[in-house]
Amino acid sequence: MIQFLNRHKSKLIMLGFLFILLFGLTSCRTNSNEWTTRPYVDGWAGYSQDFKFNSSWEAMWGWPVSILSWPIAWICSHIGKGLGNSFFWGILFTTLIVRTLAWPIYSKQNSMSLKMSLMQPELNRIQRKYGNRKDPQSQQQMQMETMKIYKKYKINPIGCILPMFIQFPIFMAMYEVVRRINATTSETIQGVEVVHYGTFALQNTKMFNFFELNTSFFEATAIQDKIFAVVLAVGFGALTILSQKLAQRKPKYMKDYNARSSNSKQDQQQKQMKMMNYVMTIMFVFMSLSSTSLALYWLIGAIYQIFQSFIGRKLNEINYFKAQKKSTVI
Repeated sequence: MIQFLNRHKSKLIMLGFLFILLFGLTSCRTNSNEWTTRPYVDGWAGYSQDFKFNSSWEAMWGWPVSILSWPIAWICSHIGKGLGNSFFWGILFTTLIVRTLAWPIYSKQNSMSLKMSLMQPELNRIQRKYGNRKDPQSQQQMQMETMKIYKKYKINPIGCILPMFIQFPIFMAMYEVVRRINATTSETIQGVEVVHYGTFALQNTKMFNFFELNTSFFEATAIQDKIFAVVLAVGFGALTILSQKLAQRKPKYMKDYNARSSNSKQDQQQKQMKMMNYVMTIMFVFMSLSSTSLALYWLIGAIYQIFQSFIGRKLNEINYFKAQKKSTVI
């Protein structure tokens, strides 16, 4: 089992991401095509609507998102209303708050990645040692030696993907807030259409009193709003690719260390992951064109992620030399 997870971790992560994307972007709602247009309605009647699911499987994903969505919407609304009822400032500061609160989970995942890099040469040696020995006894011995390495570095193979699943409801809740917070309902009273705003609505949807956020590239009528939507989408895509390249770049202190453990199979897996990342980035760029506010949220998140990665790499460098020093003493 351990050998399988380690050998196919790239493919498993890829499949896991696609699985999350498939179920996550619908937010597991009973009416997946309507939830983004349903405003937040004060009181139990409105709150309880967010907890109606088709199945227990949907509820497993939907409950955490629903529970987190309301307090995040409350924070976004109060920040925005305190700054001129501004949708822009609400998105900006709420994104920074949510990302910062999720930082400990990211740090845990970052630390796990460093440990995986440190232990990879030892795992490769075991795979080379038993590569041509397919008898049950050799395979059992290989699993035992692999387990010793995981124990040495205090890594739970299953726990490697746990931080990703913990972060998922947090960021999906923020995604939901951006899409729903300014949703409205309307009714016709004596021939006049009356629009009803939700509890947390921020009606000043202009950024710097010029660019409209509550629109999309396809819906915008003003030329500056169409251009702005494209700029946000392209900017988000460019920063995402930059972030991926920075994450894939080996730190100077680990280049020699990792050179000894590289092989053609790993290089091929890395190429596959790069291609998959590019495809997913293009998909998200086109999705961001459908909502200017969503594109802004993703752009802010991409900028924050680059900053987060920079801090994480500095912390990894410190922890790396600590681990090297500790192993030398032992």
